[in-house]
Amino acid sequence: MSGISLPLTRLVHENLSIVMCFAYSQKPLVEMMDAKFKGEWKYLHKVLFEYSAERAERACLELALFLRMVDDEWEISDYHKRRQNMPNCGRLVMENGSEQALRFREVANKVIHSSRLEWQLLKPSDPLLLCHSRDKEQWLRAEIDLVAFAAVCGQLMS
Repeated sequence: MSGISLPLTRLVHENLSIVMCFAYSQKPLVEMMDAKFKGEWKYLHKVLFEYSAERAERACLELALFLRMVDDEWEISDYHKRRQNMPNCGRLVMENGSEQALRFREVANKVIHSSRLEWQLLKPSDPLLLCHSRDKEQWLRAEIDLVAFAAVCGQLMS
């Protein structure tokens, strides 16, 4: 066991909660703004959309860090590999156009090593987080299926 005194799985769950609440709140908030507020509501827009997006992005980074720590500590990826049951959390689009399944540990790696994060929330039932690569990488983007990723994280005990 490590010397880390932080409750890692609880921190994973807390950050996942922020990410999922952000992803699923955007459409209802847009609808509420359209229905209830006329004209420009610059500061309300900032509060409802800009600050929450920044907080969700920070939660993604913290989540990635804590997941790597949890995986290192409890060897979750190794366990899935031994059982030949690697959870698919999205897809990895390579520079040559090919695609690969995005595995649990790779989600954390792609978030950490991305040049920017982008929310794709057009289909509320299938929210995605896109991680864009840096110029020197062989991958173009990672498309994280937030529902599939939440299912993996939701199996961690805290």
